[in-house]
Amino acid sequence: MRNLLSSSTRGAQLFLLASIITSVWWFITNDVSLASVGLVLLGYFVYGCLGIVVTFHRKLTHESYNTWPLLTKIFAIFGCFAGTGSPLAWVAIHINHHLKSDQPGDPHSPVYEGAKIFLLNYAHQVDASTKFRMRNIVSDPFHQFLHRYYFAVLFVWGAILFLIGGMQLLVPAFLAPAVVTALMSNVVNYVGHKPNWLGGSRRFNLKDFSANNWIWAIPSWGEAWHNNHHRYPKRWNFGMTAYEIDISAMVIRLIKTK
Repeated sequence: MRNLLSSSTRGAQLFLLASIITSVWWFITNDVSLASVGLVLLGYFVYGCLGIVVTFHRKLTHESYNTWPLLTKIFAIFGCFAGTGSPLAWVAIHINHHLKSDQPGDPHSPVYEGAKIFLLNYAHQVDASTKFRMRNIVSDPFHQFLHRYYFAVLFVWGAILFLIGGMQLLVPAFLAPAVVTALMSNVVNYVGHKPNWLGGSRRFNLKDFSANNWIWAIPSWGEAWHNNHHRYPKRWNFGMTAYEIDISAMVIRLIKTK
């Protein structure tokens, strides 16, 4: 599994680089319409909110709520389209982050890695503790398939969009939203461990540097209430007061079965 995770990291880096170059080129050389901007925002919601935050993070990693299994599978596919790794790779990285938060071995701590975390150069240390915590997803044939054929899944989705609408659809509906999702995920990883950053604060005095950041809360679908999350990782609602808006929690409230 370690080799598969390393390959996933290198592939995600290449996909992100290609997506950035293609998206910048396309938006510079084409007239940007409201429809194109709308597709980017819709893609960011589907891939980033429903796929990464609601499913990869709060469901598959922390198992903070229950919903219909078919819906979890559909949303997991959406998360794959974000281009930041398969569900298995993503869960392994995030479990390690919580186990070693702001300590040596944390895969994306700005304390040790600084801005390099934006390169998706995450360390994959799948030890016995990590495997035990992700035992349910590791043994799931569906997620094994998504992991092994992850880049084939990306290629097929991109090919479908290209055949339907060419670059006019491929870029704003896939590549650009993937760039936004990757960027925002690492914004949360960065400002979420910078208490003195603009908008930052700490409700709980934990052993790491986790911080809430109200500026990035809505753009990150609620993930920027990061100090709250590190204090209560099994809680599906990161907002703890009425003004701590958590859009992902609003989605989860609609789909959770208990």
